[in-house]
Amino acid sequence: SLNSRLTHELHLRMIDYHIGLFRAMTNKSA
Repeated sequence: SLNSRLTHELHLRMIDYHIGLFRAMTNKSA
């Protein structure tokens, strides 16, 4: 279950990263 928790945390971190990337792109174009 430790592995499951690790992948879950990694998944959340990736989502956070993509949201930040998307925000940076929209801020540049705006």
